[in-house]
Amino acid sequence: MGIADRDYSKASYRGGGGGGRRVYMGPSFKPRNMSVIGWLIIINVAIFAVDQFLPLLDIQDVTGMSQSATQEQIDRSQVIEVSDRAKPHIGVPWRKPIVDPLTLDTNGSPQIIGYEQYRTWHALNGLGHFSVLKGFMAYEVWRVVTYQFLHADFSHLFFNMFGLFMFGAAVEQYLGKKRFLSFYLICGIAGGIMYLLIVALGRFVINLPGELAQITIGTPLIGASAGVFGVIVASVKVRPRDTIDLILIPQVPIAVVAYGYVGLAMLNLLRGGSNAGGDAAHIGGAIAGFYFIRNIHLLRGFLDFGLVSNQPRGGAHPRPGAAGSNTKLQKKVDAVLDKVNREGMHSLTAREKKILERSARKP
Repeated sequence: MGIADRDYSKASYRGGGGGGRRVYMGPSFKPRNMSVIGWLIIINVAIFAVDQFLPLLDIQDVTGMSQSATQEQIDRSQVIEVSDRAKPHIGVPWRKPIVDPLTLDTNGSPQIIGYEQYRTWHALNGLGHFSVLKGFMAYEVWRVVTYQFLHADFSHLFFNMFGLFMFGAAVEQYLGKKRFLSFYLICGIAGGIMYLLIVALGRFVINLPGELAQITIGTPLIGASAGVFGVIVASVKVRPRDTIDLILIPQVPIAVVAYGYVGLAMLNLLRGGSNAGGDAAHIGGAIAGFYFIRNIHLLRGFLDFGLVSNQPRGGAHPRPGAAGSNTKLQKKVDAVLDKVNREGMHSLTAREKKILERSARKP
């Protein structure tokens, strides 16, 4: 029996208005019909596991020189190596002093005229994290996608995947596989952009509060949280009248849970609390999720560049009636989605849910 077949893998939600109890199918982990959520969870877990066995890398962030340093001093400067014991935790910045060997300080040691700043990383986290320095100033734009599959530790990974597992199934059923993946990645990209804007705001416009003031252009961003926040917000649109049984409080409206998460993230961001930079990404993902779940036509074609050819390959011809069949199915899907937009996911009949499932299975 697979994980997706067991009772605990099916998230239960109480539907408002009808009084009955509906069960939304959880993500599928069956090899022949793997859901996008199933693939995302497997990929995230695999990347985290592999990265634990890869060698640590010292990756340079920035170089800073004293304003009083002369060009002659800079030309003959030397970088002093640092012992491994002096390096802090993974992802935390540390510095190699740059000294002028011919100029001595008051203690008779070579004068420090600058520094090279580094961070020690597990290899994949180091090469794939997003920061203003790496993802924007160094033009490594792919990092706005790769950071979404990296995590700092097991708890970071677990809670992100748990949120995706709990809230994502109905959203994937609603959007279909390809549009759901587009939606998820776009929310993550929006999180990276919001993070970039917050860092730029603090660097060039205003003084930010609390720990936000400590964020620099090299401060890294990793994690799937922005995409997960987008999914959580989208679930309110997909099943607006549903409730969730929390551990201590039964039948909490899903909107209260979703917007409660967003509100806490916003509060922590405004007060500059711990992980405020991460909460900037959460807010970006939530805003994108709120917008795109109401404008799903904008998701069409996001993953299509260069993947689909209009001409059959090798002289093959399309199967007669296939285009017409797809058009009929799309019309039915559009009608069902219109009904969901008007009345919510709970209003669908068994036949209408099967139409969505057929559409979700199509590539």
